[in-house]
Amino acid sequence: MERLGRYQLLRSLASGGMGEIFLAEHTGIAGFAKRVALKRIRPELARDVSYVQLFLNEARVGSFLNHPNIVHIFDVGHEDGQLWLVMEYVSGVDLKRLQRRAVLAGSPLPPPMVAWIMVEVLTALSEAHAGGPFLGTPIVHRDMSPENILIARSGAVKVLDFGLAKWMPASQRVPSMEGNMIFGKVRYMPPEQLKGHFIDARADLFSLGVVMYEALHGALPFGRGSANQVLANILAGPPPSPTAERYGVDHELDAIILQAMEPRAEDRFQTAEEMREALCDYLRGRPIELPMETLRRKLKRGSPLVVSSGGSSQTNPGGREEHTPTEISLSVAERCGKCGGDFAALFLDGMIVDRCNACRGVWLDHSEIDRILGQASESAPTMLPGQQFSQAPLDSLVGSCPTCRVGLVAHAVPGQPASLEICTNCFGVWFDHEELRLLSHDDVVTWLRYLLDSLRVGTRSGRPPT
Repeated sequence: MERLGRYQLLRSLASGGMGEIFLAEHTGIAGFAKRVALKRIRPELARDVSYVQLFLNEARVGSFLNHPNIVHIFDVGHEDGQLWLVMEYVSGVDLKRLQRRAVLAGSPLPPPMVAWIMVEVLTALSEAHAGGPFLGTPIVHRDMSPENILIARSGAVKVLDFGLAKWMPASQRVPSMEGNMIFGKVRYMPPEQLKGHFIDARADLFSLGVVMYEALHGALPFGRGSANQVLANILAGPPPSPTAERYGVDHELDAIILQAMEPRAEDRFQTAEEMREALCDYLRGRPIELPMETLRRKLKRGSPLVVSSGGSSQTNPGGREEHTPTEISLSVAERCGKCGGDFAALFLDGMIVDRCNACRGVWLDHSEIDRILGQASESAPTMLPGQQFSQAPLDSLVGSCPTCRVGLVAHAVPGQPASLEICTNCFGVWFDHEELRLLSHDDVVTWLRYLLDSLRVGTRSGRPPT
């Protein structure tokens, strides 16, 4: 196994545009061993000064913050041209994956649960906005989104990825741009950030309002277009009620969310603590208590059964079905796009993924496949056992994307007797039983990454991919 300084890399957890994240172990004398998450910048980017500065910014800003709702940064290292930072390892799932799977399972996250998660996030933002090395000098996250809110199996809520966070000594405002580029996710940005103006802590509150709206309504309030299109939609007026479609209008919660998303910063909540208190008042008026307890039970690991089974169920002598620790109790969701069988939700390496109980195929949406691409051969995803399954009855969803309900397009894998089927709308990928093994081949991973990039570029430009 590879080592970086004092850290033994155990397995890959995720792969992104800037780097790779590994589960690692810090070893010492007398059997000391601490599990951590180690983020290593990609070798090709380690020679780019701008990317190195962003990477080191995450370490520097993270070192200013010490709060139970913020993922801790422990260390930063450099050796033989490699650069890495070490952070707290949290076994959990991000809010984006959680809300998607809850909806597919027919049980959208209830408003009090969403409000409670946001109370915890705002507690973290209150700490960041209180200041960096100088109190009163706010650290602005600049990239609040569902992917950067982590729900641990324990039920704890953690804010992560301060790589784009910014602070300026003796200033309440920070630039929204790095050079001539705006970093972050435009669909969650307030108008002043979309325009490239200086921003303050109220920009994070706008983004959090968008996160809440999406979690409750099921769609983004201002669309999925370009920065100019999103900006035009914001200025055109408030979006429809966040709660009406799924839960019936909740006027009190709607008012909080819409105030957070006001186009003018002066009309929003002025501090994270003010928005947090509004949500606490909302929760005090609800009959539900401990809204996170139900979610904590869903995410909690089960007894130590056979994890290598890939999440298959087994029956005890009394006839009651039990589940392995890799399964998450979010119920059966939707139907398999290949055979019509039932989907089950599996918890795998920090992701909630869809697996068909009948044909054992696996569906990975575009965010999940992006996290997996780039893993080395020794850290390929867990393989599913070779078993024979009866053919499930066909239904109207056969051959379609389980998310978009549009047909999948097959792409032959070079040098392999297999084809991967991809949704050209959301860029999710369907893996038939045992095709996950293809991700252990570096040439297949490179080909798939290039193919997905080509499909995305072709979609944006209106050209079919070559």
